[in-house]
Amino acid sequence: MEAYKTGDLVLVKLGTLSITGTVVHFNTKTKKYLVRFSAQQQNWYAQEELTPYRSTLAE
Repeated sequence: MEAYKTGDLVLVKLGTLSITGTVVHFNTKTKKYLVRFSAQQQNWYAQEELTPYRSTLAE
């Protein structure tokens, strides 16, 4: 079962830096999410590598 849906904002931790991206696809064979960061940057991540994005502005 998918934890994230297309359009969900997620945080990806790259070393010590967390980057916000958008889920654009889920591959059912590899069980990985395609996360897009900009018009030219995207990569595949497992569910364990992602964290739901929560804005601190809404609090």
